[in-house]
This record gives sequence, structure tokens and C-alpha cells, in this order.
Amino acid sequence: MNRQEEDATLRRWQRCSGKVLAEFLADSEKRGLPPLLWTLSLTGHLTGEADFICYTPDERRAAVLRWAEHVCSPVEVSHTDGREELVAGWQIVPRGETAPVPGCFRATSSLNEENT
Repeated sequence: MNRQEEDATLRRWQRCSGKVLAEFLADSEKRGLPPLLWTLSLTGHLTGEADFICYTPDERRAAVLRWAEHVCSPVEVSHTDGREELVAGWQIVPRGETAPVPGCFRATSSLNEENT
């Protein structure tokens, strides 16, 4: 595959991820889901993060759990190096497309952090 073909593929993956993000933003408003910090990678992987600036640790956990429930995805919880990390991976096929968009919802909290 040449550079032009590779670039076209990357743009197509990102457009598909953009469709999923647009659906998520509409769902968030309709269903009262918490806003997340969204990141779209070069290869089209979409990440929604409950960030530490806007949310307490309990609110971050709740945000990931609500979004995971919305897409019927299990949440994995890990505790390492004094941190708790929640990750809910998913793959969604956007309307009008055939290939799934990979992504996840995530939150990281210090185990020593208070909920203030």
C-alpha cells in the first residue's frame, strides 16, 4: 500500500469514529449521560475519559459505569501503583458503515484521592 492509500484508510477510520462520537454526543444529551473528554487516535480508536479535573473519584467511576451500561460493555477494574483504573472496551459499527470502530471508556484515580 502506498502513502496515499494509507492516508485514505486512516481518514476513513477517523470519519467512522467521528460518526460514533456524534451518536455518543446525541445520546449523552438525550439520556443525561455525563460529558467525557473524547480522544480520536490516528487509527480511529475513540476514547472517552472521565477526567480528574471535572470529576471526583466517585463521579469518575459512576461516569464510566453509566457509559459502559449504555453500550452493554463490561468494566474491568485494576489497582496498581496506588491507582484505580476502570476501562470498558467496546466495538460499535456506525450507521451506514460495515466495519466496527474500536474504543473504550476509562477513568483513573489515585487510591489516596479524596472525594471533595
